[in-house]
Amino acid sequence: MVDCPRCLGKGNVDLEDIKRLKKELFWRPGKCAYCNGIGKVPPGRIENLRADFEYLTTDLPSWERHKVINGDEDALKRANKYKEEIQKFIEEVEHLYYIENMEPGEIAGHFFHKHDHLVYSASEKQKIADYIEKVIKTKLKN
Repeated sequence: MVDCPRCLGKGNVDLEDIKRLKKELFWRPGKCAYCNGIGKVPPGRIENLRADFEYLTTDLPSWERHKVINGDEDALKRANKYKEEIQKFIEEVEHLYYIENMEPGEIAGHFFHKHDHLVYSASEKQKIADYIEKVIKTKLKN
């Protein structure tokens, strides 16, 4: 077993790890999904699965995590689809903010309506608006 390349053996991914791997728009700090909080991984995992693989998060069910780690073709297709959806969302946020001059709260409302989620709480809207602000700040840094 070797130190986990995602969390550097800590068992938890922190903001520094997330920035180092450039996954600010994909992950949150917490238990490392790559090593499952152990801090160590088999050397073969590093050869077969990138440490910065976006889809491998603690939100995945254990059965899906197992499939991803083992290179299951269908799981990897779901992973690609997930990444594409996040990228499309980010691109749309950037367009709405920089081209359409919408504010984060307006953009959040736009996404709720776009997905026929017409009733939502203020906290739900704020959570999306916070992520939208994160997208904008990340774009400004690049």
